[in-house]
Amino acid sequence: MTMLRVATAALLLAAIACGTWAQQAPAPDQTPEQLAQAPQPIQVPRQLPFPRQPGIELPQQPGIQLPRLRIPLLRFPDLTVEISGPDRVAAGDEISLKITVTNEGRGPASGTNDAPATQSYMVDLVLSQDEEVPMGWATQPTYAGYTEDDFVEDMLLLGGRLSNTRTVAGGDSTTYTESVPIPANTEPGVYCLAAVVDPGNNVFEFDESDNIYYHRIRIAPAEEEEIQPPQNVTGLWVMPWGVGGTRLDRIKSSGLVDYAGITDAPFGWRLGLRHGYDNAIPNNTVKYYRWLYRKAGTAEWTELVEAVKVHYVKEEDGDVTFPAYTLGPKGIAGRNLYEFRPHNPPTEPGATTYWPDTDWFGDIYSGFFDTRTLPDGEYRLKLECYKADGTLARPGVDFQFIVPTGTTADGTITTALAPAGRVFGGGYVFALHVDNSHCGASIDPPRLGDGTLTGQCGFLLYDPGVAETQNAARCDISFHATHPSNFATFRFRVIRGSMEAESASGEVNATTASPFSGDGNGNFENSFTRSQLLGPDCPEKAAFSLNLHVRAKATNGWSRLQRYDAHDVRAFAIAPR
Repeated sequence: MTMLRVATAALLLAAIACGTWAQQAPAPDQTPEQLAQAPQPIQVPRQLPFPRQPGIELPQQPGIQLPRLRIPLLRFPDLTVEISGPDRVAAGDEISLKITVTNEGRGPASGTNDAPATQSYMVDLVLSQDEEVPMGWATQPTYAGYTEDDFVEDMLLLGGRLSNTRTVAGGDSTTYTESVPIPANTEPGVYCLAAVVDPGNNVFEFDESDNIYYHRIRIAPAEEEEIQPPQNVTGLWVMPWGVGGTRLDRIKSSGLVDYAGITDAPFGWRLGLRHGYDNAIPNNTVKYYRWLYRKAGTAEWTELVEAVKVHYVKEEDGDVTFPAYTLGPKGIAGRNLYEFRPHNPPTEPGATTYWPDTDWFGDIYSGFFDTRTLPDGEYRLKLECYKADGTLARPGVDFQFIVPTGTTADGTITTALAPAGRVFGGGYVFALHVDNSHCGASIDPPRLGDGTLTGQCGFLLYDPGVAETQNAARCDISFHATHPSNFATFRFRVIRGSMEAESASGEVNATTASPFSGDGNGNFENSFTRSQLLGPDCPEKAAFSLNLHVRAKATNGWSRLQRYDAHDVRAFAIAPR
């Protein structure tokens, strides 16, 4: 209605102005010469050239002869979308969804079955950690170097683009059904599954602000694999499992990890620590545990003291609730200790309580290592176990540490006794490299070899009489992709019009990223001839954009920490003088 009111007001003002001009009479004291120079009356049509259809008729204004205007109501489509489906799913499972597209406007919204794709709507199914999904085409992580199991913020779910769509008439709706997988490496928690209708903005709509719908869903951990203790393990065992979704056997002795095509990545942000243990635990021999950390090169250990809770089921008078039981920290024998989860949850009068059969709450962590305020660098983490009286349980005597070594074809996790060199001071110790540094990205103004820079208008003007192979005619492009510890990669693209003219990618400390050369500190440059940039389709002039994306390698054990990325863009044009 806002657009309609604006159009109506504009036409009314125009009509008033025209009508007033047409009604002006010559002043009685004007001479014949002045009358000859005066503006002549304008003949105002009684009807503006709109087709006759239902609309709004403007009233006559007192004292002014106005044309009778009929403004047609706008006949644009207005697409909205909704999702219905389960509100819980395990990572790695498929979820079946019903997607309903409604046209709340007056005009039809074309589908790809009836019109070209560039004039039709599609629907993207996007997985996000918040309700801030951008309007536009989403990207499937497999096209950006990840695997099908990896979660990336605001990702297009695999098979989640509805590209075969039906035309929706004004006031009508249509429904689609789709099954999409949840990535297996998705961290447990509450997410938003968003449907974005017309992400390519191909349909001109009356209202473009209502094209995204959010469906909240809790994602539980992937189904637990069977753990196969070593045959020579007797008695109780405890297994440090890993960090987030990264198993301990994938973490290198340097504390770095390879994942999703990324090599030597550090850890960052708030890390969830995990361990497994024998079904007989807890008992008097092994009842408590604690996590500690220290910076490499220092001697003092620091306890991790963030609260750890697990949920249980409580049924009472027909109501079902899920209270949280706090495992710790609990002050015992002068230490901050945590319980191994009791065999039975707390009992409550008049209620039935039990642990859920599956851990769809995501209560998989035994401790939290918040690295955001710590200096970057290598750390040591340590897991200790304690008896019921708060004294240290001795590895190799009271219980044994085992570690994961791999996974068989059926999903079974194989294990081995912990190496003696990893058991130190009564606990299991492993390295973790932490880095929460932000990347840097900047693009220098392109310049000609003679030093001429792009001005405020963004043009590189060349002399056609100078051979393009001469230094004075070459175009120099340079950029800076940096990270304080070189834990980042980059991608740089030169776009001519809508086509990619040049591109480069690699580690920020690379010395070669063809066609660019680097200095090992993130500074890259190359000198191009005009024809290299202009190409055969644009022999004399063209417009360009330079696009730099620097990606942090750091992970929280589940996915890459995109919050530390950096971007830059610059536009320019090449033309003859």
